[in-house]
Amino acid sequence: MKFLKNSDKLRKIIFALSTIVFVTSLAIIINLCFIEPHKNSETMREIEDVYYGDEEAETDRGNLEDLLAINSDIKGWIKINDTLINYPVLQSEDTDSTYYLYRNYKKNSSGFGSIFLDSLCDIDEPSKNLILYGHNMRDGSMFGNLLKYDKLDFYKEHPTIIFDTTAEQADWKIISIFKTNTLESQGEIFNYLKIDFANDEDFLDFIYDVKIRSLIETPVDISRNDSLITLSTCSYELDDFRTVVVARKVREGENQGVAVQNAVLNENPLMPKGYYTRYGGEPPEINGFEKDLADGKLNWYIDP
Repeated sequence: MKFLKNSDKLRKIIFALSTIVFVTSLAIIINLCFIEPHKNSETMREIEDVYYGDEEAETDRGNLEDLLAINSDIKGWIKINDTLINYPVLQSEDTDSTYYLYRNYKKNSSGFGSIFLDSLCDIDEPSKNLILYGHNMRDGSMFGNLLKYDKLDFYKEHPTIIFDTTAEQADWKIISIFKTNTLESQGEIFNYLKIDFANDEDFLDFIYDVKIRSLIETPVDISRNDSLITLSTCSYELDDFRTVVVARKVREGENQGVAVQNAVLNENPLMPKGYYTRYGGEPPEINGFEKDLADGKLNWYIDP
């Protein structure tokens, strides 16, 4: 009889613990899937109202000066029309690139973080390549929509980016969308986080490396005088993978349009070694910028 009483007591304890675990897990899920996204959406709407004005924006651009009174770390605004990407861009005044990884523009803790500029980038005397980071969130917010760029139709509908800074207003044409690794166990790591370049040759070699990795052959020409922005977010094809979108600035006097009807999927973009190990396939032949240029294979390069 005593054994039965103890068993009954044990079952009650287990039931109580299971109930606590269930309720706690449910609360966490509700918070992550509903409460936090709603809070972040409201916070972003507040800053949009300041940037664009209280009325619905009839323009792609707002007033950055009004944002500086809220936080002097706001250095710009990024927008991709008809996507969720429509955010202030932060850059910490100290040397901590990750300061805004889990903070919003109010400097409050947030799992969504902010879109932020690499601390080594200079927007006043613009770095050759401005690098922006953002989380890939479940609800598609922050840089979550970048993962859609592996679809040709999505690229055709969104071939350009608006990225204005406190130094200038500029539009940008996408030149590459690629996947890359951050772990040496998956193969050689491609350093796409280059901010400045030793010379023109170094820059063009970098562009070549970016183009041979692109999932889509974009119909945008590139010269040695162009400037870049690079958008980076987490991806899940392999552990700690990244999805990266690179765009070049629209030149002075250049038409902002892109002949997207000429865009095609790259039949064999260069992937990290670990990707081929998991998914199969063989890497393309890589000859380098100078050789492919001499052989007339680079239809994207123009000599300024």
